[in-house]
Amino acid sequence: MVKGIKKIRKEVELFDKYFSQALSSKANLLHKITKYIGKNPGKKIRPICVILSAGLLNNLNDKIYRGAVLIELLHTATLIHDDIVDDAQLRRSKFSINTIWKNKIGVLVGDYFLAQGLKLSVQYNDFDILELVSDVVQKIVEGELIQIQKTKRLNLTEKDYYEIISLKTGALFETSFQIGSLGLKINKDEHIKLKKVGLNLGMLFQIKDDILDYTRKSLVSGKSYGNDIKEGKINLPLLLALKKMTFTEKNFTYKVLRSKKTKNSDIVKVFNLIEKYNGLDNAELILNKFSEEAKKLLLTFNKNKYRDIIMSFIDYLNQRKK
Repeated sequence: MVKGIKKIRKEVELFDKYFSQALSSKANLLHKITKYIGKNPGKKIRPICVILSAGLLNNLNDKIYRGAVLIELLHTATLIHDDIVDDAQLRRSKFSINTIWKNKIGVLVGDYFLAQGLKLSVQYNDFDILELVSDVVQKIVEGELIQIQKTKRLNLTEKDYYEIISLKTGALFETSFQIGSLGLKINKDEHIKLKKVGLNLGMLFQIKDDILDYTRKSLVSGKSYGNDIKEGKINLPLLLALKKMTFTEKNFTYKVLRSKKTKNSDIVKVFNLIEKYNGLDNAELILNKFSEEAKKLLLTFNKNKYRDIIMSFIDYLNQRKK
């Protein structure tokens, strides 16, 4: 279990109850697929962010749990669609939905998850949640399109990278923390700080994901080793290393990224270049900056058990192995 989350076991169990209710379906195939997903649910990091944010502000209520459910439904839908776009065979060390049930059903299931979340919000007139989620969906799509464009041209800059991950990953964490404050009259400064905590968590989460892409223990991370390289994507450790590579080394790396059939031996060579130029170590340093910034912002909020748990949660995101 995620570090510190045992202290909010009851809250997480209540979320699980709401989430199960949202996924209930009379359609046999949908029931089978949601049951399959339920056996391998992931770490629930984003709904936990909603719960912890609300707890930090003493604002836990039914509406907050509905917001957490919508966030997890949206996240699950994007993962299913991502696997189809990337032709990914595995998700969390298990076969992806598109591998078992093919792309068409995968698209429909992702759509169903999103529709269920929207329906839940409309049913209870949670239009403020819908407004936030509509905004974040737009950002996720924008981030994905920018990444596709940059991947084609292989002209990614550090500025581009941070813009992409803030849209694709950071925005959903940011929204998760915003939902925790809904219904409260907090001042503008507190609202901005809460958003920044979420954004910093999202940024460090993605950078850690980038670092884990180079772990040799692919069974631990639940991903294929060097998956981003196979997809022609430049992540942060590679981006930082590219800045220091020789002309010949850069050309070789770009050739590997453009290849439609990437050899494992070539991935290892690129990995060796990343190690040679301290790409992983430098990415860790940047990750730590986002971690420290989130903690610094948190200390401006009143101390309670939820603030302490978020502090531990940040350490977990920083040190996780998968």
